[in-house]
Amino acid sequence: MSANIEKHFLGGIGHAFADRNFRFYSIGAIATWIGYFLQLVAVSWYAWELTHSTAWLAIVALLDIVPNIVLMPLAGAVADRYDKYRMMGVVSFLALAQALLIAILALTGQLTIWPFALLVLIHGIIISFMVPAMYGILPRFVHRSCLSSAIAVSSSYAQLAVFLGPAIAGWVISAYGVGVAFAINALGYFIYLISWAFLKTPEDFIKPEKSTKTLLGDIKDGFNYIRDHQGISALLVMLLAGDALGASIFYMAPAFADKILGLGVIGVSIILSAKGVGATLAAIWIAYGGEKAATAQRLLQGFIVFVISVFVIFLIHNIYISIVAFVILGMAVETYHTIMKSLVQLSVSEQQRGRVMGTLFMLGQFASAVGTYLIGYFAVSYGLVMPTLVAATICLIVWLFYFIKRHQFIHKFKKSYEI
Repeated sequence: MSANIEKHFLGGIGHAFADRNFRFYSIGAIATWIGYFLQLVAVSWYAWELTHSTAWLAIVALLDIVPNIVLMPLAGAVADRYDKYRMMGVVSFLALAQALLIAILALTGQLTIWPFALLVLIHGIIISFMVPAMYGILPRFVHRSCLSSAIAVSSSYAQLAVFLGPAIAGWVISAYGVGVAFAINALGYFIYLISWAFLKTPEDFIKPEKSTKTLLGDIKDGFNYIRDHQGISALLVMLLAGDALGASIFYMAPAFADKILGLGVIGVSIILSAKGVGATLAAIWIAYGGEKAATAQRLLQGFIVFVISVFVIFLIHNIYISIVAFVILGMAVETYHTIMKSLVQLSVSEQQRGRVMGTLFMLGQFASAVGTYLIGYFAVSYGLVMPTLVAATICLIVWLFYFIKRHQFIHKFKKSYEI
């Protein structure tokens, strides 16, 4: 397989784009990811604008995250039991409807905090069912030989959106208001649904046998699979620690930009865009390298760089240093996140994919919710810097534990990228 990648001028990137389905998938993915991150910034800034409260920032974040925690195991079992492709179409249509409703309310001046909070909750419910279905799209439509590259390229779309979404959000919200930002998100889902309709299932695709167990039995199987796979369970610990810290930095960005850097919504746009630039560069680098770049050793390297960059950001309160540090943070987070997804996707069977990936996402969201809430809560009394540095120290301890055991950890996934 490595020889095939070398025939393409762009390495793994060219190998992924040689696939017709991936090209159509890419059109919709780019549009919906940009809209998604634009809306996240708009939601976060609107909550801050209404309340000027870190507690409310945390609450709004929780409303979007908690449904993932509660519903993701069920959604993963449903995705493995039924057609992930059709399920993705249904939930994308519902996401479009939610985006249109929140845009209409904002544009008509009726988006007060309570209907706003309710719509954020509905969004969280929809995403709970979208994620397990989404993880089944690339493995179904893209050949396994270029799956690592396709995952990395696809991840670069999300990171490109982390850059473009906040940049567009800052400009749109300042010039036209929150309602237009929400409307752009709705447009992204519309484009995705069109591109989704052009995907064709390969002739050699073998549909997994339908489970004969109950939904509860399928959910239990997913948890047991993660528990018994020592490599995935190790990834889970780093995922929990990293997401608890990383999500809190994202959701607390308005408070950081406003209170610490002394900037407004433009400050939020700048630092999150810087993070997106770094993440996009890292995703492209991993995509170019294909499966050879997605190794457990590089995952560990990315994780420690992420932790160090957080210390720099919250100890040195300078906008220029913050921009550089956020670029590095974005590169580091994307490195360990993309490699983590690639290793797990290559390790699980199609029958378990929805449950395993959905469960990992759910647990990551749980960690994000807890981390964001705790940092937001303690920031009210102690400021944002101290609780964030405590969380970074915990991540450092986690990394040290797995760095000491790195040879065993790397061995668990060696066969995953030796295709």
